[in-house]
Amino acid sequence: MAIANSVGLHTMLGQTLIYLAPAFSVVAGSFFYMLKNQADWYAERWQIKRARKTIEKSLKYPHTSEEHKRRIREMLEEIDASVAVSELDRIKLLGNK
Repeated sequence: MAIANSVGLHTMLGQTLIYLAPAFSVVAGSFFYMLKNQADWYAERWQIKRARKTIEKSLKYPHTSEEHKRRIREMLEEIDASVAVSELDRIKLLGNK
């Protein structure tokens, strides 16, 4: 709208810009929303990989007891299950759009 005002509302270009502004706003908003969702997904995946790497490092530590290793394996299974549920929910959301 500011561009249309600077061009002049009485000109054909100014009038066209006024009419296109709402559509451009919706398209730009949708694009940034999708970009934010994708960035959030990548950040989530990065955190999962980091957590998994830390847990697996603890699992390989030679002084870790068998009982503790069992609990670590349970944590890994819990992470895997959580990731699977999250991915399934994400796919379901994509199907509903």
